[in-house]
Amino acid sequence: MAAPKPLRDTGIVITRPVHQGEALKARLETKGASVLHFPTIEILPAARSSELQDCFRRLERYHYAIFISPNAVDYAADFMEFALLPPKLKLAAIGPGTARALSVHGRKPDMLPRDGASSEALLKLKALNTVTKKRILIVRGQGGRELLAETLEERGAEVDYAEVYRRTIPRVDHAELGSWFRQGKVDAVAVTSREALLNLDHMLSPALTPYLRASQLLVSSTRVIKLASALGVRRRPLVATDASDRALVHALVNWWTRQGREQRKHRREHERSA
Repeated sequence: MAAPKPLRDTGIVITRPVHQGEALKARLETKGASVLHFPTIEILPAARSSELQDCFRRLERYHYAIFISPNAVDYAADFMEFALLPPKLKLAAIGPGTARALSVHGRKPDMLPRDGASSEALLKLKALNTVTKKRILIVRGQGGRELLAETLEERGAEVDYAEVYRRTIPRVDHAELGSWFRQGKVDAVAVTSREALLNLDHMLSPALTPYLRASQLLVSSTRVIKLASALGVRRRPLVATDASDRALVHALVNWWTRQGREQRKHRREHERSA
């Protein structure tokens, strides 16, 4: 029996970085969607400063190391051996994707939120609520949110950053995206961070900006919803429970199952007027 195709006839744009959108693209295509991968963030290694290298040379100083993304794990592997970590060092992953990345490198996380993949979810963990005089290393990209460090410091911890990668706007030809927009093929655009949406808005030509404003966005946090509204996006975004591939696909399937007929009607009207 053929697998069900609940996303048949949908056109989905995903904005994950290069080499990080393949799994999501494959999941969506398995469900019957047509998918265009339009990366709006490029991930590059951070410069190997003496301060950064010192963090990893002296891991015995820390009680906890918190990894903020799969990228944090992968780029930290250039500085550390996960199999040779100090026995007292406990690892925390912000979400399931980061936990999988740790497992690939041979070390399962000691702490993982059960109710989301965010700084807020991490801060609900019992171990991170009793951190007086604990030393904590947050492994992340350059320029991330400060909520986690600030809250841990308020709880009495001493916090350091190891910023192992940086993000930039990629050079991407948007001819195919423009074609999808103009032909009415885009049913939803998945953007799972404020930076991804800001970059998308920046990357589009003035002729394509109105299409973004009229798009159905799929997001994973209220912070992105607020930004979408500020940028003039008119439709209320769909909200996934977190930024994992599974959650994004689940949200799209539920939405299309409920509203697919209406969405197809809008597409037919667009095709007739084109």
